[in-house]
Amino acid sequence: MPGVSFSKMKIYAHNFNPASNSGPNKFTRQMFGSLISRNLVTPVSNSKEADVEFCLIQQHQEKEKPMILRLDGIYFNTAQDYNEQNKIILYSYNNADAVIFQSDFNKQLIEKWFGKHNNGHVIHNAPDLKAVNEANGQFWNSHFSKDVEVWSCASSWRPHKRLKENIRYFLEAADDHAIFAIAGEGATEDDFSGLTVNQLKRIKYLGNLDYISLLALYKRSTTFVHLSYLDHCPNVVVDAIAAGCHIVCASSGGTKELVNRGTIIIDKDWDYTPIALYEPPPLNFSSYLEVSSKEEKEDIEYCANRYHQVFKEVMNG
Repeated sequence: MPGVSFSKMKIYAHNFNPASNSGPNKFTRQMFGSLISRNLVTPVSNSKEADVEFCLIQQHQEKEKPMILRLDGIYFNTAQDYNEQNKIILYSYNNADAVIFQSDFNKQLIEKWFGKHNNGHVIHNAPDLKAVNEANGQFWNSHFSKDVEVWSCASSWRPHKRLKENIRYFLEAADDHAIFAIAGEGATEDDFSGLTVNQLKRIKYLGNLDYISLLALYKRSTTFVHLSYLDHCPNVVVDAIAAGCHIVCASSGGTKELVNRGTIIIDKDWDYTPIALYEPPPLNFSSYLEVSSKEEKEDIEYCANRYHQVFKEVMNG
């Protein structure tokens, strides 16, 4: 059959929802999209047809072929039953033929809790540069003055994402005429409490945005703030870096591994023991490091190639 490669690897993916825009699902969709578009893999609808299986975070069915597990963290919040939450992830970890960690922090954390895996790989998330390059930052000129400096942040807002600290940093560090655009669901009244009327005028809460609008916002921004506590490898930072933003992040977790141009605020050390995650410590903004490197960050194609190499190694035993 013309145009068909019979050497394509057949992959069955489980616990993956290609219609979801959550961080893990969006990244996996982009990663597989890169491999499929280059005829390197083809998805199949069941494990019996597959050469290898790909599992996102945790299994919901038994494997029948060699399986790669991609992890984005585990549970360690003392306010929750973290042992019960981790039970299926631990089973999947021990059952996987290879494990892909998002960051060195991610690997160190999971190996501390679950033990060392004999076939573990660290592969950072990477941006879809085609989508980033096509995004039009000028789209936001209809919402903000075209002359105003824009800072931004984005997340699914929960206490450890530290939105209030993001706002405090912006108000202390940004030019008096800059504005702060906040994207994502979950912000509460408490996140904006204590602000003056003039400060509130500089804060633009945009709520949930589609992916293209987010990329356009990053391209319109000079600075992206992500002071999240113990984050693993946030896709919002990956995309903001690709869009050219100066990144401000906390030193805890894996976010700092991504940054080649930015400001890293020194966070409290953590020893990987259970912690009240939703009660993050305050930050001292006067304690920081400036990072400036000419190192180019990988794009989704390079990242997908690294995944493909792990798939091949596992398939070939």
